[in-house]
Amino acid sequence: MAINKIERINWEIQKTLEKITEYQNKLKGLKAQKTKAENLQIVQLVRVMKLAPQELNAMLSGGSIQGMEPTPDYGAREAADYGRGAGG
Repeated sequence: MAINKIERINWEIQKTLEKITEYQNKLKGLKAQKTKAENLQIVQLVRVMKLAPQELNAMLSGGSIQGMEPTPDYGAREAADYGRGAGG
């Protein structure tokens, strides 16, 4: 009887290990899909901006682009407003 219990436990261990491997592979695939989708989104955004390679390089390096104004830093104001609560 104890041997049957051990065999059943071993069988459950094996099945669990198989499921873990299956889920790890699924997770790896999902992460790859996410990265691919993010990269595609970035490429699409860059194309919409119609920047020359030099302009894109300047923007990515933190420089300014001629004819474009920097956006205000709304994040800092929203964070301060959030800290005060809804009643302000």
